[in-house]
Amino acid sequence: MIGNTARYSSIAALTGLVIGLTGCSSAPVGSDPSLTVAQRDQAQREARRPAAEPNEPNEPNGPYETVIVEFDLQVPFAKFSRWFAEKGAPEFSVFLNGKYSYFPLPSLRSPSAAEPGPLRSNALIGAWRNVGDRRRVVFADGSSALEEITADQLPQRFQYEVWNLTNDTGRYITHAFSDFRFSGGDRVTHIRWEYSFHRRGVPDGLFISAFVHHDFRQFMEATLTAMQVRARAEPGTE
Repeated sequence: MIGNTARYSSIAALTGLVIGLTGCSSAPVGSDPSLTVAQRDQAQREARRPAAEPNEPNEPNGPYETVIVEFDLQVPFAKFSRWFAEKGAPEFSVFLNGKYSYFPLPSLRSPSAAEPGPLRSNALIGAWRNVGDRRRVVFADGSSALEEITADQLPQRFQYEVWNLTNDTGRYITHAFSDFRFSGGDRVTHIRWEYSFHRRGVPDGLFISAFVHHDFRQFMEATLTAMQVRARAEPGTE
């Protein structure tokens, strides 16, 4: 607890500096309040996605901070695969809004607060089924992020990228990759979930390591538990 308190105190102490530095960078695409809804949507459809994919987890001095969680769901692989393709992937934000997750979306700025969870998603390109499909995720406080499917090799793999974050997390990272690998058999589905965060520069990017490997790891574990509950509740998954 002392370590966590010190870590968050350091982050809080530098918040003003962080905001000042990030204020010098370009604003998120579509954040100009003078844009109409149609203009914002078009700008975000055309926005260039950060294309660099992490190579090695937590490479020394590399730009990415990566956490990996492995989990065995007590659901047959074939049945889980059908559920994930039909509902799990398209409705993934359901598991991130606190309603089904047992651990709220953690905050980088405060040990006692949680980030407002996703409220809805708005399709920008496609219907969140294929590589290149893009959507805007809107959080409960009005902030948002863009997501795009970058790999769809279901039932074995599913990956998407998150960027253009306008919430507090966007002050510390530029983008992130969420990568799922699936395997299993007649009784169990094994999930390997890797989340790689691309740090911003100094000083803000220096403080995400402990957050990623402790707070966000707990959140990922709770999310997978919630996924198991939902998948098992579907007809035919027992």
